[in-house]
Amino acid sequence: MELSTPRLLLRHWIQSDAPDLFSLASDPAIGLSAGWKPHESVEESASIIATTFAKPLVFAVVLRASNRPIGCIELSKEPQILRSGPKDAELGYWIGRRYWNQGYATEASEEIIRLAFEEEGVQNIWCQSSEKNPQSARVQEKCGFKYHHRGVFTNPFLGETVTVVSIMSKKDWKKVNS
Repeated sequence: MELSTPRLLLRHWIQSDAPDLFSLASDPAIGLSAGWKPHESVEESASIIATTFAKPLVFAVVLRASNRPIGCIELSKEPQILRSGPKDAELGYWIGRRYWNQGYATEASEEIIRLAFEEEGVQNIWCQSSEKNPQSARVQEKCGFKYHHRGVFTNPFLGETVTVVSIMSKKDWKKVNS
């Protein structure tokens, strides 16, 4: 499956993306803010592509201008901490540091939200971000998510972190996108 936006292509990760993934995901500012340890080798990145990123709704965020990945976005319908119903999903994303503050996370998220509500039968999308990552909270706000609650989660790499949790319903999304 491939999705497109004016500046981006959202497609499945392929093994030849491993060097680009490593270049992005070895940056501690990326992994730690997303809740995972920075990648330590191209081989580790290749392994993650073959396992974690092999799920059907995990996409490389590819800049059309260069045809290279600049980040990752996922719609998870698997059981998660945030999901409260069978038609709920969770949105997660990250963008490489050199591509921050250019609207790419918002653009990719808007397309995944459309996919969730129009094609995947989702009724509610949950999203979370570290209280120390206001840029991610801003992406959620721009996409139309509403604050739900704060929670303290224990992460193996970060310890206890305060997380801001937001939600968007299909009903609310339709009000803005019909």
